[in-house]
Amino acid sequence: MTVQTQTSVQESDLQILANIVILKPETAVFAKPEENGYLSLKFNDIEYTKIKLSRALPYKNPEMYICCFDKDGKEIGIIKNLADYGEEQQILIKSELSRLYYSPVILKITSAKEKMGYMYFEVQTTAGKRDFALKDASRNIKFIDPEIKRAVQILDVDGNRYLIEDFSKLDSSSAKKIEAYLV
Repeated sequence: MTVQTQTSVQESDLQILANIVILKPETAVFAKPEENGYLSLKFNDIEYTKIKLSRALPYKNPEMYICCFDKDGKEIGIIKNLADYGEEQQILIKSELSRLYYSPVILKITSAKEKMGYMYFEVQTTAGKRDFALKDASRNIKFIDPEIKRAVQILDVDGNRYLIEDFSKLDSSSAKKIEAYLV
C-alpha cells in the first residue's frame, strides 16, 4: 500500500482541484475578425467572440499564465506558455496584450508637483510627452520587485501604467522627484 503525501501533488492534480483549463494550440485557435477588430477564440469547437486576456504575472512572467475570458468575464482557460503557440498566434495574442497593458517607459521626469492631494507629472516617454496626475504617491509609485529595486511602476488616476525600466539609470534630476515615495 502506497501513501501519497500532500507535497507530492502533481501539476495535473492541481489543475483538476482548481478547475483550471489549460488552453493548448491544438484545441485553442485565436483570430481577429476584420469586422469588429476584437480577438476571438475557437476552443473545442466553440466560437468565443470579443475575448479578453489578462496576465497572471505581468512583470515576472509576461508570456506565461495568460488568462482568457469570454465577453461576459467568465474564464475560458489559461495559456500556460505563449511559446507553445505558433508565430502567427503569438503575434495576435501579444498585440492584444500590448493594447491592454499599454505602459509607456518613462525616460525623463520633467516636472512633478504636488497640489491639493494630487501629484501632477510631466514626463518624456517612449510614446512622447505625457502629462498625468496621481493620488497617494506612496501607493502609486512603487518598485515592481521591492527586493531587486530596479523597475518602477507609476499608476495614474485613470488607471494608466507608466514604467521606469531601471531606476538606477534614471537621470539624477528625475530620480530626485520620486525617490521619496519609493519606500
